[in-house]
Amino acid sequence: MPEPTPAPLVTIIVLHWRGVERTTACLHSLATLEYPNYRVLLVDNGALLHEMQQLRQTFPDLPVVQTHRNLGFAGGVNAALRHTLAETSSYVLLLNNDTLVPAHLLTRLIAVMQQHPQVGILTPKLRRADDPQRLAGLGCRVTWYDVIPSGWNTLDLGDGEQLLSFDAVFGSAMLISRAVLTQVGLFDERFFFYYEDIDLCVRARQHGFTVACDPAVSVAHAVAASTRRAPGLRMFYMGRSRQLFFHKHGTGWQRSLYLLQEPFQIARMVRARWLDAGAPADAIGYLGGCLVGLAMCARPAQKAKR
Repeated sequence: MPEPTPAPLVTIIVLHWRGVERTTACLHSLATLEYPNYRVLLVDNGALLHEMQQLRQTFPDLPVVQTHRNLGFAGGVNAALRHTLAETSSYVLLLNNDTLVPAHLLTRLIAVMQQHPQVGILTPKLRRADDPQRLAGLGCRVTWYDVIPSGWNTLDLGDGEQLLSFDAVFGSAMLISRAVLTQVGLFDERFFFYYEDIDLCVRARQHGFTVACDPAVSVAHAVAASTRRAPGLRMFYMGRSRQLFFHKHGTGWQRSLYLLQEPFQIARMVRARWLDAGAPADAIGYLGGCLVGLAMCARPAQKAKR
């Protein structure tokens, strides 16, 4: 087996749609990385003109991939991934624009990936930016009817050195090997927003790759920062993408059982958002997203663009 490359090239992809202050802070944090061989690609995913002008003025040498309209997370990232795969990067680090990274992030993650070549997708521990003592996600377990997160809004009990294996991890901070992208493919753009990261992880595991979290390094994440100014939008896409995901990955009997139990899950979620959380826009958005997703699942199958 050949010796690992001391510092393989890593392309860091940051998607920008709204929130120039957060994107600026994220890019400044990337400039502190101690890893010697990385580059940053900023995706202009249908961003506001004045925000992109501000970012170009602040970071004049930063390469920008333009999509010309909002393609969602999956489509926006895929535009940059196609550009990256045409070059020589060994790894791709996806980062939400509302994350802040420590200087040793890449040094640690690349070392772990090289020590564990079966790991195709690796995430650091995510912490809430508004409450750093609480986690914003480690990964999740995927069943035939639900996605069960681990480390969501729970107290951070400290760092550990042992990798945590999961069925899927989150695209907020996701290091992906080139082998995954070439063998498994890119993100499924039908999801637009939410579940595209879980879908990629499930497909990677089907190809024999391991998906894991490294709790020894953490990234601060301002959860749902890009959708806070649009009430109901986040829950709409969460409901829509949930239906697409379980339709895509379920077998015949699993789909049937899923459709039998899903109305009760939808009712519980709508009630929780409307009554318990006092967020009627989220309740309506989730219900609407689920109905749209179910309607999409009922259409004749189309080839996924990924």
